Amino acid sequence: MGQDTAVFAGVPQATVSLGEAAVFPEFEAGFYDNQLFLLGEAHGTERPQEIDLALLQHLNQRTGVRTYVGEIDCAKAYFLNEYLRTGQEATLDLVFRSWQAEGSQWANTALRAKFQRLRSWNQTLPAKRRIRVLGIDQLQDLPLAADYLKVLTRGLALQPAVRAQLDSVATWLQRTEGAQAAAGATRAVRALATSKSGKELFDLTHLLRNVAYDRRNMTVREQNIFANFRELYQGLHLEREKLYGMWGLAHVLQSPLEGGTTLFAGLVRQSDLPVRDKVVSLLCVFSECQLLMPTSSLPAAWQAPGQRFTPTDKFNHDGPLTRIVGLEELKRRTQPGSSTIFQLNAPAAAANRQPIRVTYAPGIPAGQQIRFRSDLPNTAYVQYLVLVRNSRALTPLVP
Repeated sequence: MGQDTAVFAGVPQATVSLGEAAVFPEFEAGFYDNQLFLLGEAHGTERPQEIDLALLQHLNQRTGVRTYVGEIDCAKAYFLNEYLRTGQEATLDLVFRSWQAEGSQWANTALRAKFQRLRSWNQTLPAKRRIRVLGIDQLQDLPLAADYLKVLTRGLALQPAVRAQLDSVATWLQRTEGAQAAAGATRAVRALATSKSGKELFDLTHLLRNVAYDRRNMTVREQNIFANFRELYQGLHLEREKLYGMWGLAHVLQSPLEGGTTLFAGLVRQSDLPVRDKVVSLLCVFSECQLLMPTSSLPAAWQAPGQRFTPTDKFNHDGPLTRIVGLEELKRRTQPGSSTIFQLNAPAAAANRQPIRVTYAPGIPAGQQIRFRSDLPNTAYVQYLVLVRNSRALTPLVP
């Protein structure tokens, strides 16, 4: 009890009301001075989808946020924005196509319903406050990138040799021949650099750079995400806007981990961009929740036989596999079924001085552990926790 209390002593809290009349509690005034707002979640649990939309609506109403910086690629973002504009469900199908084919947790009913609710809400807003999505992840669906490439080149006055190069890139993407597409995209970027229509070609060049990226591992992926963020931030003059997005929880950590690994939010903080000192991270942590996992990735004893996915309660942050020291104290301060925000960076909060301490069950591979530096406090990584209790798992979309 003493150790738990010391970790989060002096941390204020507020309950989030969700449902049809979702209400996010008012934050302290300094919160709204930030420019990049990031919510971290564990892919597979349902309630963060509700929290995401509620926080986006709150920030839109309170600060005018209208740009959602998403953990999707630029091609998916284009078609998602087209869906938000037209309401055509077939367009939304394109966004989910690769996730369903791959058996990804992203192919779930709650995410699709959130996009549908986002469109409905968008239609009630003045045009200048409607939400648009920027996809800054590396490419996730090469055939969809081919479709986007065709959209971007439609009607452009291009030299025949350049158009032939781009047609070849589209063909390789359609065939998911990534190496050939990357080489062709690199050549096409060089050819387009001599064009006088730089502004007109911004989106096209950005897509081609993504086609050319190395996408082999997580460290490279974080660099790609940050490169996309930098290019769009500068190219679209986003220094004039406030930005928000929900990401997998590791991406929102603002300081290097043990060993020096630095993730997206940390790369922003280390950069020379004006936004570097205006980043705020809210991290969802989970108790008594269900998480949807690919069945094949679980031990046999935890698997739902014959099912592509299995809901499991093994991945909460109060055990059995991972335990955040101090979480039991926060649970004692909340009710079952609740979603509660804790302000770690409040002036009197011990979290400004105490490090994040996480323990793992024996046998958890080192590569699956997040190791925080003991010389840095909680607030060097995130400024708020959102304790989610008793959430259901996501429901997979039927292919």
